[in-house]
Amino acid sequence: MKSKYILLYVVVGIAFLGASAWVYITRSKNAKALRAKYRLGGILLTCMAMLSVASCGEVPDPEVMCYDPCPDDYVTYETIRHDADWNFILSPGEMMTVAISCPTFPKYRLVLSKTVDEKTGDVLQTEAFDKDPKKNPFRHSFEFAPADKDYTGQVQLDVYGYPEGSEEGTLVFSQSNLFVTAGEN
Repeated sequence: MKSKYILLYVVVGIAFLGASAWVYITRSKNAKALRAKYRLGGILLTCMAMLSVASCGEVPDPEVMCYDPCPDDYVTYETIRHDADWNFILSPGEMMTVAISCPTFPKYRLVLSKTVDEKTGDVLQTEAFDKDPKKNPFRHSFEFAPADKDYTGQVQLDVYGYPEGSEEGTLVFSQSNLFVTAGEN
């Protein structure tokens, strides 16, 4: 907080408390007291908003943001089930949803591969989808239908982004906390 504004906040805060006491004593029947309390409250809120913007520091961009924007191609995914360690569990026939925030590519491909001894093995399923320009984040849901229906174990999830007109994709996300089971117990 800037030290030169502390006195302003203290004075306005004390005046607001005084106006609040005045409203309480008059049982909200004095219009001047109510008006003073609302005005001082508005001043306090405005000062707090100005303080939060000023706390961002020197920002050369006219669009001031005090938070980090979403990283490009931020991928999240979900299944119906997970264990206590948030390892996602998937069985054949169940739905899986992938969401991409701040997409930078027009097309994406999801690849689910077997993982054996921390090495990626045979591909279980691929799923291609286009981004939806109307939605951010956009979501793509699909049914898990693995090529090897008998496989149980860890699965590597990779998401690739494809530039317009290109057949070569860029890996934008990779995760291995997904497990396949034979069926729901």
